[in-house]
Amino acid sequence: MREFHDSNQQMLHRHHVRQGVVVAALLLLAFIGIVALLHFVEQNNNPHQTVDPVTRATTHRGGALYNLRDDLETILIIGLDKYEDAIAESTDGYRNDQQGDFLLLLLVDRDAQKCQMLHINRDTMSEVQILGVTGNVAGTKVEQLALAHTYGSGDVDSCRNTVQAVSTFLHNTPIDHYLSVTMDAVQILNDAVGGVTVTIKDDFSKVDPNLVKGETVTLKGSQALTFVRARAGMEEQTNLNRMERQRQYMSALQSRLSEKIRGDSGFSLKTAMDLSGYLISDCSVNHLADVANCIAEYGFSEILTIEGEAVQGEEFMEFYADDYALQNQILDLFYVPADAES
Repeated sequence: MREFHDSNQQMLHRHHVRQGVVVAALLLLAFIGIVALLHFVEQNNNPHQTVDPVTRATTHRGGALYNLRDDLETILIIGLDKYEDAIAESTDGYRNDQQGDFLLLLLVDRDAQKCQMLHINRDTMSEVQILGVTGNVAGTKVEQLALAHTYGSGDVDSCRNTVQAVSTFLHNTPIDHYLSVTMDAVQILNDAVGGVTVTIKDDFSKVDPNLVKGETVTLKGSQALTFVRARAGMEEQTNLNRMERQRQYMSALQSRLSEKIRGDSGFSLKTAMDLSGYLISDCSVNHLADVANCIAEYGFSEILTIEGEAVQGEEFMEFYADDYALQNQILDLFYVPADAES
């Protein structure tokens, strides 16, 4: 991980630490990005509760108070992609070409021994901080959450800016950690398991004529990235449709990954090293390993998405969350009745 790059430790020691972090990160990604990420569960709304985003206390219409939970650990998973043509020149900030193409918030509840996922649409319109050349905040702008990562160097500062944007969108709900991985890692992992077999449900004729609608194919190399990434040129260009395709792919990938891990004792280490250059996190090796163990032990009680509407903006697709439903969802996930803590 890049957080070790500025360490004063000797090079050999750093190499072994990096190996350990990458192995733990692969385990975490295997459980998160391969198993949980692509199962979809509708969430129930409670129309009688609202959240106060300023005080972060919650109020029931009957007068009951809710407090922010302090027993949850949250990790934002950021899947990065490059969109060179989409980055405009800025006079008040500096930019990179990596957008947060995939956003997934992991919630770990060790007391209840359960994990939950909140899958966040990258097109979600919300307030995003603009970073100046010194790294300081130069202002804010309402735009896609995916663009938060494009402010900064593309490294730790951009990850932190993405965390801040998602936290703001979730009515200032705190986020503890982040783990980012570039989308280029998809085809590496895809080929490491010998390809992933899927049934093509969309019309890819303008993108890849070898991906024929209705046929079952084994994706190899760049086809895997096309399958999970393509939106331009598709008949349906909303990110909602692409998210469904990602879930289909990852469900199939999970099966192949499980087979490889069981059948080849060296697979995890080799694949981890192949992916090492694509990962950034503020978590230590021990922390990542601990979270991976929790995921393996607890499984996932439910995986949620956010209600809203996808519309065509002046240039790009825009997703507008149903704020009333979002407030209720925040209440359910991150808050507890005040009387339950007494």
